[in-house]
Amino acid sequence: MDTKLKITKVANSLAVTAAIVYLVCIFAVWIAPGLTATLGSYLFHGIDINNLVVTRSFSYSLVSLITGTIISWLIGALFAMVYNKFR
Repeated sequence: MDTKLKITKVANSLAVTAAIVYLVCIFAVWIAPGLTATLGSYLFHGIDINNLVVTRSFSYSLVSLITGTIISWLIGALFAMVYNKFR
């Protein structure tokens, strides 16, 4: 059985997933910037990122969300197309 991925469904799935992850992350940064900077330092093997943390405006966050979602959709579509070529 030669099952191919539906390009739009994969792209939509990745875009929605990325948007949800971004929203959770940005809300965490808004609510607890110090804690998220500390957790980020743990993820980057102890590199101190506290000096990199800056306050972002709502419009900056919104543009970042939209841009990230579009890029994620394109990556999802590309992934599905490449996957289907190997099927």
